[in-house]
Amino acid sequence: MPLFADLAPERLDRLCSQLTEQRLAPGEVLVREGDPGRGFCILIEGSLQITKLTNGVPVPAGRSEAPGFLGELPLLSGTPTAVTLQTADGCLLLRMADDAFRELIATDTTFGHTIFQTLYRRVAGLESFVRQREKMASLGTLAAGLAHKLNNPAAAVARATDRMHSLLGELDAVTCALHGAGVPEPAMDALLSLRNAAAAAAPVRTPMQESDREETFGDWLEQHRVPDPWRLASALATSAIDVSDLEPVAATLGAGLVPGMRWLCNTVELAALVDEAGRGAARVSDLVAAMKSYSYMDQALRQQVDVHAGIEDTLTIMRHKLKHGIAVVRRYDTSLPRIPVFGSELNQVWTNLIDNAADAMNGAGTLTVTTRRDGGYVVVEIGDDGPGITPEVQARLFETFFTTKPPGKGTGLGLDITWRIVVNRHGGGIRVESKPGDTRFIVSLPITPAGGPAG
Repeated sequence: MPLFADLAPERLDRLCSQLTEQRLAPGEVLVREGDPGRGFCILIEGSLQITKLTNGVPVPAGRSEAPGFLGELPLLSGTPTAVTLQTADGCLLLRMADDAFRELIATDTTFGHTIFQTLYRRVAGLESFVRQREKMASLGTLAAGLAHKLNNPAAAVARATDRMHSLLGELDAVTCALHGAGVPEPAMDALLSLRNAAAAAAPVRTPMQESDREETFGDWLEQHRVPDPWRLASALATSAIDVSDLEPVAATLGAGLVPGMRWLCNTVELAALVDEAGRGAARVSDLVAAMKSYSYMDQALRQQVDVHAGIEDTLTIMRHKLKHGIAVVRRYDTSLPRIPVFGSELNQVWTNLIDNAADAMNGAGTLTVTTRRDGGYVVVEIGDDGPGITPEVQARLFETFFTTKPPGKGTGLGLDITWRIVVNRHGGGIRVESKPGDTRFIVSLPITPAGGPAG
């Protein structure tokens, strides 16, 4: 193998005496993701399938074919194995003693260069693979959250339009009945005025008050022999009128009282349904606008951005993860200037930090977002009142592939990506301050980019 091309024959013989043969049966696992490393191995025959857990599911990430070598990353870094290695058809490996590996790294130039060049390619490839999976997972999370939030207003619009179709048929029938009853014009004018009054903005009422009103309207309609009184009463109960407003109009309707009351209830309900459909459609439009703003579609890569708008778009997109037990406290400095940033990338930062904070609080607590100016920087703090982060973990938070989550639940790239976006892309800084009940990620972004005009 080229790995040992520069070794003298006697040294190669001594190295061979330090190798241990290992055969793997078909389907056997050499090492699992998250386990300690198994040392440096030379693959003589066969191949090993490389998989990486994504959301608990093993995803193919490559293949190692003979002749080759593996195991150098955990051995050199002292970190757990980042992937699972399993053979399909069986293979033959030679395991090198750890001391022999370290001696070769230190004394043989070709061996060291080959190891580190391969190590660089593997880490870069694995990082690229996991980044892509991380992006896809984030996109899936956002898509699921958006679909969840779109479902309610879309369903409300669908329900409202279905009911409106039914009401239109009923209105045709009661309108014909009104004409047939010979209701005089002043009575119709009074009925129209009552309908308009009912459509006005209703005062805020408690559920108990609404229930009492529905019972009162239902009793009145039943006493006046109006069919389906309890179905019709619900529309009147949520309107702006009271049951006392019905009597004067009812007295003028004469024989047209029943169709008149049915016409009134149906038109009031129809107006309420139109409002409901309008609110649902507006909510869908707002969500689409928030997603478009979040991703900065149809805009240049770098824009003058209001950081508060980006944070609010992110909170809107992630509302499904926050609404069931996490209170959001905003402490914004509204005098902050716009800053030149890569908008969609910066929103990835807010997404990662807010998502981590929600996980740290286990879905219940207070998320605090604070903004301020510090000299030539805009500072954003995203804090939570979770259990905190130990100093040992804080020291490694921004390391590539470092994660405190179990295999399959975290890739260790969320904060690495965050650091790269803030520091490498924007020339800013990010740090963490944490104690039990108070963890804050503090992001500093320059108001004026290096070499750029003052803003």
